[in-house]
Amino acid sequence: MIEPTCSQRDAASVIFNLPDYHVIDVIDLPLGGRRVIVQADTLGEGCPDCGVVSERVHAWCRQRVKDLPHAGGVEVVVVKPRLVCAERACPRRTFTQTTSEVPLRARCTSRLRRGLLEAVIDHGRPVAGVAAGFGGAWWTAQKTVNAAVVVLPDVDDLHVRHLGIDEHRYRRVRWFRDPDTSAWRRVEPWMTTLVNTASGQVLGVVDGRNSAAVEG
Repeated sequence: MIEPTCSQRDAASVIFNLPDYHVIDVIDLPLGGRRVIVQADTLGEGCPDCGVVSERVHAWCRQRVKDLPHAGGVEVVVVKPRLVCAERACPRRTFTQTTSEVPLRARCTSRLRRGLLEAVIDHGRPVAGVAAGFGGAWWTAQKTVNAAVVVLPDVDDLHVRHLGIDEHRYRRVRWFRDPDTSAWRRVEPWMTTLVNTASGQVLGVVDGRNSAAVEG
């Protein structure tokens, strides 16, 4: 039996590597960057109302989504079919194809969201910096993090084998007048970050840098 010894996908699809999609065209943009046009590997999909699978195309539409950076600016356009429901009794006449990577009404791919979460939750990077690095908007990154934090386990219930403690000075020394004694007091703006070194997840941030702050 003759078996293939290489990938059955074309070179562009292998390099772009968006799960369940293949590249159908790539265009150099006049101001720099590229427009990558992709289409799902399969056509048929079940109606969201009745579940009957259909492959009958009513029309084709295009959806622009954000994706992970690939050697510079990349604009991703998803070509997707609007399918006709095969069940005559179903009240829904047509529906748009969706996938796990490009859900309904998505503004970015799922792998971009996974990359944002890994950078923020696992590596403790600030949301604004991560959003800028991925070429996305701050509110998109923050919305993704907010949704993920809701389903994260309570840090008090985690079994942490290796705890990392790091001190950060986040601004210059501040002075303020004590309201009781009227004496000037020096404030050292330190904070301590607690991290699960096995996963990189930030477990908490407390004010100060002494043992009392950490134990409390």
